[in-house]
Amino acid sequence: MRKYLALPLLAGLALTLAGCELTKTVSADAVEQQIVAKFGPPFDDGGIGPATAECPEDLKGEVGATIQCTVRDGKGGTYPLTVTVTSVDGDQVRFSMKEPPQPKGAE
Repeated sequence: MRKYLALPLLAGLALTLAGCELTKTVSADAVEQQIVAKFGPPFDDGGIGPATAECPEDLKGEVGATIQCTVRDGKGGTYPLTVTVTSVDGDQVRFSMKEPPQPKGAE
């Protein structure tokens, strides 16, 4: 008799889980590392490095999702940076970064 009760319970659990969708995210730390990798060298070459980055939250893995981050140069200058998700493919979340203005001396 217990075997027959288990089947409807398992079927109900499967339907419940099928309705759940996990949203992928990119941690703020990972986004910050990508920012420094991309924008750090121009700051270093301009004599105002090293660059650091700060993002207030994780980036949701949904196309069009954005976060506002801040890039800081070695002399205390700050530059706003918008990070936007451009595509999501399985576990891969791709994003673009709108470049901050070039620091003086990095031309």
